[in-house]
Amino acid sequence: MRRVGLAGLILLSAAGWACGGRREGAKRPVIRPTGNGLWFADGFAREQEEGSELASLAEGGFSWILVPAAKLEVSGGQWTVVRATLPPRPIGKASVSVVIEAGREAATVLESHDKAARKAFEDALGLAAATAADEVRFGFVSGVHLDFPVTAASAPATAAAIRAIRSRLPAGIFLSMTMSDPIPAEGAEKFTDLGAAVDGFVAMVFGRDRDRADPIEVDRLGKPWWAGYSPNAEGLWKGRGGTEKGKLTEGFLSRLSDDPRLRFQHDMEVEERVGFGYDFRVRRPLVLEGRTFETGDEIIFRQPFLADFVRRLGHDTAGRPNAAGRLIRLAGASESDRIFTLPALNDILLGRPLTPALRVSLSRTGSDVVLGLENTSAMPSAISRTSNWIEVDLGRPGVRDVRNAGFDRYEVFSPAGARVSLGRSSRVRFYETLIGPHEKIDPATILLRPPIPASCCRFRYHVLAANGQEIATDWQTQGR
Repeated sequence: MRRVGLAGLILLSAAGWACGGRREGAKRPVIRPTGNGLWFADGFAREQEEGSELASLAEGGFSWILVPAAKLEVSGGQWTVVRATLPPRPIGKASVSVVIEAGREAATVLESHDKAARKAFEDALGLAAATAADEVRFGFVSGVHLDFPVTAASAPATAAAIRAIRSRLPAGIFLSMTMSDPIPAEGAEKFTDLGAAVDGFVAMVFGRDRDRADPIEVDRLGKPWWAGYSPNAEGLWKGRGGTEKGKLTEGFLSRLSDDPRLRFQHDMEVEERVGFGYDFRVRRPLVLEGRTFETGDEIIFRQPFLADFVRRLGHDTAGRPNAAGRLIRLAGASESDRIFTLPALNDILLGRPLTPALRVSLSRTGSDVVLGLENTSAMPSAISRTSNWIEVDLGRPGVRDVRNAGFDRYEVFSPAGARVSLGRSSRVRFYETLIGPHEKIDPATILLRPPIPASCCRFRYHVLAANGQEIATDWQTQGR
């Protein structure tokens, strides 16, 4: 991302956003989004990622998308525009709303009686929105979406700022805004003017801790609105002393879950409130995706309950006269940054199974038994050190060695299920902390003392799905 001061942004507004340039042409009618939408909160990492993700929009019935354009930051009373990285190429196949983001500081300024401070924010907001709306690399821009907190105290000034920036936007732009917090009973009337100023709302009702909008309250504002959901996990990275070192995408949760350099446990305090909680402590330094994690660092992830997400999809907009659809906010700049992916979302919307689909391969080569496992579904498992496993029954003792390869770890047992030494074992259980979407685990090898008995080999598995459902099979042999 590139930082641009307000003066620099004025120049960019005249010369064009980066290398894209301004559009010229006739006025356009207001285009209101219809149906469901997708919010790619971190944009697109590469051109091939953009192409593959946009290609699956129609499958899930998505007709419009939101993409980040700029973030407003303040320092010393001066607003700075941090421009998002432009898409690799113009976005096609969907109407686009560009997102202008600001933090809690925006609400603080708009709550104040400092007219000069409010005017400075308004100018930065208007120029950022207008320049983003004219950038051809975003594709067909039909809307501008404002993403910053609104309080009862800031709502009147927010409405005034939105009216002021209208004249700077191309004709026909659909101007929408995020609502993430409940509207307070005292001061609810102050949001009426805000409802008149915008064309629509996205009410974030599920996912992140701050997604607590009330569908009933937003519907009363009388404008089209979309119920917003954030199904991806978020990670908070802290140093040994508790200092915050940044936020991590869901892809880090996948990579950290099977790394022996970290101690992993469930965060029960988080899970008692909402979603799965995972706590990682760094045992020894590691570098991952350009980040250096030091010994003693702590990484805390919260992952929303998939079952709650599916349940809420069905009823948050039901019976609401102004509800226009649903909008899913996907974190991460590519599918590799997610555990809950766009194909998984499409499966949910199309009524497909919400559990992993495991394909087991078991073969014998000489005195070796080779075990392979593949998840053929876009649905992942839950993250658990003990609940996701596949066990092989060899028919008799005689294990010489076990090479667990892509599996996280293994344990060995007697025919009765008691833990025994390797040489006395006849069963080997392989654990995988997370079975990711469409993951193919490198095959494990069990080395036996020959000959391999004719009764070899049976297998069974147990998986905890991300929606909380347990999947357990009886003993079976290959091909059954």
